[in-house]
Amino acid sequence: MTDFNIIERRWLVDLVPDEARIRCSYQRRRNRILQYTVQLEVAHAGRWWPVLRYDNAHGFCHCDTIHADGTQDKIPVYYGDANQTFTRAIEDLRANWQAHRARFLRELHK
Repeated sequence: MTDFNIIERRWLVDLVPDEARIRCSYQRRRNRILQYTVQLEVAHAGRWWPVLRYDNAHGFCHCDTIHADGTQDKIPVYYGDANQTFTRAIEDLRANWQAHRARFLRELHK
């Protein structure tokens, strides 16, 4: 008998404790990711702020740059299938979180 249940996972990756983290989640069936979210969050003034989010909501893989005023820029991203894009999103945020954090904090202090 084959198991085709949907598996859900959620976890946090601390980049710098109490300063920056990546929030990850996915739903998958077997080895295929159906839905995912990878979000960079930074701590400032006693709360966590979303700064950049990769997901495949709205029927396509994209990246949302989240601005301090709450607006978002949505950019389509294509790194292959959802599995590849999910992995690439985590790699990107691990490598570039400091630049994304600096951009967001500059916007907060305008």
